[in-house]
Amino acid sequence: MNKKYWWFLPFVLFPIPFLEYPFLLSIFVLIGIYTIAAIGMDVLTTWAGQISIGNAAFFAVGAYTSAILVVNFHVPFLIAFLISGILSALIGVMVGLPALRVSGFYLAVITMAFGIAIQQMIGVFQITGGYNGIRNIPVPTFWIFKAGNPIYQYYIVLAIIFLIFTVISRISFSKSGMSLFAIRDSETAAKAFGINLLKYKLAAFASSAALTGFAGSLYASAIGFISPSQFDLTLSLDLLAMVIVGGAGNIMGVMIGAAFFIGLPFLLSGYNISITIIQGVALILILLFLPKGLLQIFKIKDLFKKKVI
Repeated sequence: MNKKYWWFLPFVLFPIPFLEYPFLLSIFVLIGIYTIAAIGMDVLTTWAGQISIGNAAFFAVGAYTSAILVVNFHVPFLIAFLISGILSALIGVMVGLPALRVSGFYLAVITMAFGIAIQQMIGVFQITGGYNGIRNIPVPTFWIFKAGNPIYQYYIVLAIIFLIFTVISRISFSKSGMSLFAIRDSETAAKAFGINLLKYKLAAFASSAALTGFAGSLYASAIGFISPSQFDLTLSLDLLAMVIVGGAGNIMGVMIGAAFFIGLPFLLSGYNISITIIQGVALILILLFLPKGLLQIFKIKDLFKKKVI
């Protein structure tokens, strides 16, 4: 992962709560939450080369697990948060089993079907609130302060992102990271070199699902209300688009992609224009001219700084 521009992020992100715009801060919290979910998608697609169009299901599992535990059973949020990620990871392993036999388009269809099935299932059970969803999800409490304050929520989400970055940076240069990259490039060659495809594919699905489940848990507490309509196929496609638009394989790029898809609608909400059309056209242009995402702009800029010999 390219760490070149990470040094200035704390100086940009840390002072944001002091701008004294509560609504703007809430948007940044959502951008951070979706960044975590998009990182999960990035791990699965960019690292392991497995195409998924069903990660909205893991987002839903995390959100509903956390909400049910907190609202119905009065479980502390931190415990509910951890359980949400663990349960999502276990389901991710089960979803990853077909990846041992199929790939590409067929795997994408299987994961899409799984995502649709989960959305329909949570709409028929009483414990999930049916299609009415779950309301009045309480704000989480951490030790001496309530995270319901947008400032606390912001720093908690930001801390989780930097923790994920630290862990992923270490894994990317480890044997596990190299094995995932090898599987992505060529499963046949990876198998010939003795890499355990079962182990690493399932690990990729579990990691992706866990991160997305954690994001779902944070989302439920930040919004305070969840329903099946929030976890449809569009969400899965948005997560994939965030990775593509920002820059696959780079957390900063994923963060840019999340800001583009979550922040832009709020930024342009006062204008009579179609956000969907703008995002769609932008996605096409980025795929054509910036195939490595918006983060590629920094690299193009660096080319002009190099001396020509």
